[in-house]
Amino acid sequence: MENVKLAVCPHDTVRNSEGWYRLVQYLSGHLGLNVHFGLALDFADFHERFAASDLVYANAGDTLKLVDQHGYTALARVVGRFDEAVLVASTDLADATIGHVDGAKVATIAGTLPVKLAMRMLKAQGVAPGEVLDRESWLSVVQAVWGGDAPYGVLDRDSYTDLSPQGQAMVKLLHTTNEQCAFHAFCIAPSMAGHADQLRQALLSMAGDATGKEVLGDLSIPGWEAVDAAALATMREVMG
Repeated sequence: MENVKLAVCPHDTVRNSEGWYRLVQYLSGHLGLNVHFGLALDFADFHERFAASDLVYANAGDTLKLVDQHGYTALARVVGRFDEAVLVASTDLADATIGHVDGAKVATIAGTLPVKLAMRMLKAQGVAPGEVLDRESWLSVVQAVWGGDAPYGVLDRDSYTDLSPQGQAMVKLLHTTNEQCAFHAFCIAPSMAGHADQLRQALLSMAGDATGKEVLGDLSIPGWEAVDAAALATMREVMG
């Protein structure tokens, strides 16, 4: 039986690694492959292994890297689920609003998808932030806003959700984007291209299969849908 390596975005395994192990068992049985799931401890660990993996469940930014730089194919995405950003403010600002972000300093990780999504939302409302304070991690963004280095910050929504209650309390949640144009995707390596259709079909048919439906329930996933070229093109446009 052919051995296959699966890597999964850490945001999706931090609270439910057991569900992903069940998915691995399900796919192994339906594909006739020996799928191995290596749990990534953090994004540094994930990024070390993801381009050497046969299958990858990646966030929007990493999906584009895999497709455009490494020749992977994006097969499927979760039905109705999108990657979004959150706009946060200092708890010292009593009158923080989206409008007050205009001309203000904003802490974020420059060049990432969340800041692109946030800027897209702000531009649509006629708001243009001033200086961008670049930080190396989402936690550093929170600390910058909490410490007074910037009155506002932009974070990845999943990273904000993963913060402890104490971490979330360090800032004020001002707005969550609803751009609905970026998403995590199940990607397959070019060396596995011969299995692409089989894997896509296995994922898309899970909701209609009793065991598959149980596994989806464990993962809090309603089902999978195919990724098309137009959706990827929209993500590229946002990232551009």
